[in-house]
Amino acid sequence: MLRKLIRVWIVGIVFPLYAIAGQPSVKITHGPYLQNLSENEVTVVWTTDKPCKSWVEFSKKEDGKNFYSQLPRKAYASQDGLCCVDTLHRVTITGLEKNTTYFYRVLSQEVKELLPYRPVLGNIVSTDIWEKPLTFTTLDGRQETLSIVMINDIHGKNDLQKKLLEMAPPQNVDMVVFCGDMCNYINKQSDIFTGFLDTSVGLFASRKPFVYVRGNHETRGAYARNFFRYLAGPEGKFYYAFTYGPIRFIVLDSGEDKPDTDVEYSGLVDFDNYILEQKEWLARELESPEFRAASFRVVLSHIPFGKGSWYGSERLRKQLLPLLESVRIDLMLSGHNHAFGFMDKGKVTAFPIIVNSNNSVLTMFGSKDLLKVQVKQIDGKVLLEKEFSK
Repeated sequence: MLRKLIRVWIVGIVFPLYAIAGQPSVKITHGPYLQNLSENEVTVVWTTDKPCKSWVEFSKKEDGKNFYSQLPRKAYASQDGLCCVDTLHRVTITGLEKNTTYFYRVLSQEVKELLPYRPVLGNIVSTDIWEKPLTFTTLDGRQETLSIVMINDIHGKNDLQKKLLEMAPPQNVDMVVFCGDMCNYINKQSDIFTGFLDTSVGLFASRKPFVYVRGNHETRGAYARNFFRYLAGPEGKFYYAFTYGPIRFIVLDSGEDKPDTDVEYSGLVDFDNYILEQKEWLARELESPEFRAASFRVVLSHIPFGKGSWYGSERLRKQLLPLLESVRIDLMLSGHNHAFGFMDKGKVTAFPIIVNSNNSVLTMFGSKDLLKVQVKQIDGKVLLEKEFSK
């Protein structure tokens, strides 16, 4: 009887210890997702539950070959010669070939103690490369057509996001645009992921990047000042430009909709000067060879440049509109109003503006001669079908 009790006692202690030892010491908590894809580079982002050193392994996808048919290349999350140790991991892969598909996996190794000599490292965790290998495909600058889907202003309603993207599945288009206010506010890191990003990863974002246009609600909350680490453009800014196929896109950050002095902001915003900063950048962009060479020029701005609207719109009209009207802009796509709107060329600006609502999906097809846009409500009602030519 005593021996039996001892055996039970030993099993009761050893088995839980064995189970604990068998558990991974670090986990990938969110992602990975792709950002800032171009002809020759891409950024991969993910998070872990503990501080880690992280890297991406990748190899070219070719017919009849797998990830290990060639020696995988590696790219590290590093800065100034030091591997980053963090729970947020951003790895930019450079030197890629255009219009090429690559296998990739992300890896993170726990850093238990970051000592000056002989740091203590833990286990490595990675995404799968066998059953469901992740891939991305670089852009082709000679691509003659482009298709996009755009949604906005879901304010953390994941079911709405899923329903809208079911109407125009991301896997069937070249590019996905989130035109702001996908989150209601950003008080902590999890607000970004539960707001829309986890759903995006589950649907498409590990294999196809999205373009993010910051909305005014993403400037609110204690963690909003960290938002750029997750979703900013190539230079770490929320305003930038890029060419995809026949279209040059200008992404603007429209800031808040009320004056900086409004009591709601408690003196903690400086968007008047921020818009002036964008103004200087925009003037340079409109002189760039990439802008001038594009068949079409499309502006993405969360807040539309409507006339007689709130302070935010009037600020944009005063500071940025003269520049945009000094060149040929073919179309502006916006959100913010939670209602569909279309302002044709010459009505409030020298270019047409389409305002997508929070319960509709906008799709656009572009070629070197034509832009074709459709806006469809969640109930299937078509709100707009419009073609734009140069």
